[in-house]
Amino acid sequence: MRSIAVVTSIAAASFLGAASSPAQAGTGMLIAVHINNFNDWGNFNQDPVGGTDPTPGDAIRACDDDADGWGVTAYLDVGRNGTWDRTSTTAGHAAGFCSGWETGNLTENTKVTLKACNTKAGYAPRNCDQDDTVA
Repeated sequence: MRSIAVVTSIAAASFLGAASSPAQAGTGMLIAVHINNFNDWGNFNQDPVGGTDPTPGDAIRACDDDADGWGVTAYLDVGRNGTWDRTSTTAGHAAGFCSGWETGNLTENTKVTLKACNTKAGYAPRNCDQDDTVA
């Protein structure tokens, strides 16, 4: 049983490491911005990825894994002009939830910024972090 836990931990660490690196155009890889001690995050998926549950391209989502009463909101700034053009949130859901993908086609190599914050109605966002990549 212990070997299964070790293999699972290694696989999870490998995924998180790959997900936190900026993706290059055309790869279909995810990037992630982790907040709140890596318990919550926002994802940007650059290009569609097939399979039985396909992931859309140029899409963001928010994931909340910490039962602290705060949700997660992911923001996408297309063109890095200081305007958040797309958002996705876990608001209204219990911890252990990832929002649906918010998507819309972007021209290849468009510069984007992904930002994730813990959010709660009536409070300013906290624990924010962001990263730049290209669509």
